[in-house]
Amino acid sequence: MAQAKTTFEQFYNKSWRFFCSIRLTVVTLAVLLAGCLVGMFHDQTLTYEAHREQWAGAAWKLYLYTFLELNDVFHSWWFGFFVLVLALNLIACSIERLPKIWLDVHNPQFKLPGPRYKSLKHRVCVQVPDEVSGRRLMSQYFKSVEPLKAPFVGADDPNVYFFREKHRYGRVGVYVIHIALLMIMFGSIVTTNWGIDGMMMIPEGESRRFVQARGPGGLAASFDLGFDVQCNDFRLKTFTDGAPLDFESDLLIYERGQSGPVLQKTIEVNDPLEYKGYTFYQSSYAPRSGEQLVKLSIGRHGSERLTYTLPIGSSTTLADGTQFTPVELIENYGGLGPAARVQKIAPNGEATHFNVFRFYPEFDPQVRRGQYDVLFLGFDRLYATGISVGKVPYLPIVLAGFVLMFIGMYMAFFMNHRRYWGRLMSLPNGTWEAAVVGVAKRHPYQFEDEFQKFRAISETFLREVSNNEGMHA
Repeated sequence: MAQAKTTFEQFYNKSWRFFCSIRLTVVTLAVLLAGCLVGMFHDQTLTYEAHREQWAGAAWKLYLYTFLELNDVFHSWWFGFFVLVLALNLIACSIERLPKIWLDVHNPQFKLPGPRYKSLKHRVCVQVPDEVSGRRLMSQYFKSVEPLKAPFVGADDPNVYFFREKHRYGRVGVYVIHIALLMIMFGSIVTTNWGIDGMMMIPEGESRRFVQARGPGGLAASFDLGFDVQCNDFRLKTFTDGAPLDFESDLLIYERGQSGPVLQKTIEVNDPLEYKGYTFYQSSYAPRSGEQLVKLSIGRHGSERLTYTLPIGSSTTLADGTQFTPVELIENYGGLGPAARVQKIAPNGEATHFNVFRFYPEFDPQVRRGQYDVLFLGFDRLYATGISVGKVPYLPIVLAGFVLMFIGMYMAFFMNHRRYWGRLMSLPNGTWEAAVVGVAKRHPYQFEDEFQKFRAISETFLREVSNNEGMHA
């Protein structure tokens, strides 16, 4: 009499069947698909506070919105929960089915029972005069399947058996996909909890070590990099009309306890800096409040000039004591574009004022024609560079998962596992029966074409044997 199962065994069996269920897979994928659609079409860039203002009209709506974390779906607790359920479902299904398939792949049945040669759909059966002819015919059969591989041959008096299979590892392709999905899901969970996707604004000449990013629940959070990132200089390149053309930043990395930078690089759009798994992208900039800087090129008339970057009201003194001071910036002087008003103080104390124009660099040398030529190269101001900071831990595992997935898809969809069994059996009338049967996991019509080829080989072979017998007679 069978012993009754304990409560724990019953619970274990039900739980195991639950996680091995295809229904669970379908439901889980449906929930994840719904979450992806919500994340795609519902704005995920706003902060929780901004969303709360939109949903503050109804308390129950705000509660449901907050509970489901719809402002940050892909980092929500329920999305992560169903990803974990899908992972457990894949693991359970693989443990349930893979060992049996693996044993069958590596321990195939080389000889079929006699009735199976008549019951299988795909088969060819012909009579040959002797065993030698039968072996030659079997050799032609299996060479058409695998030209470079000899089939297994086994004797069981008085019969001779043959076996060959193709793409035997195609049966495990779906489980390779399972492993790839688990690697990708593991990488996504790690990225969700330990990855960083944030911003840091660094004023010129200053350093920062904290990244502003989205924390749990979509709330703003600061992450300590553990090292300092300094912007040594920011350069904004513009068109002649002042529209931004390009911008770049000179970044330096400082570690605690070290006097000099451990790494420095000029970054620009699509050319980031990478350090300790972090990637620093040039993404934006913002002008700082404060005084503007004027770029003047000054030199003796007709001689080489030097460039000076001066704040409004600051002076530069040349070797002979002459001082030049930019006193005012004019955005559009009489329709001639940007201009700077400059004060010149000669060594004897005589002060004069004149204008120089950004779009007419030769105005001062050709019109004013003073002792010194002054060119207005433009104005500058201090900026804060916007750096996008990203960190994707275990990224190689995720990439390997995608590569493995494509390999598994190729194995599952393009490697059609096929098995062929052959038998030479002695008949009472002295002739031999050559029979070949086969089983394919997919593409039965293509498999039937192979057996049509076997039938054509049989007809050609029997004609040759008949002709040879006629010549000997």
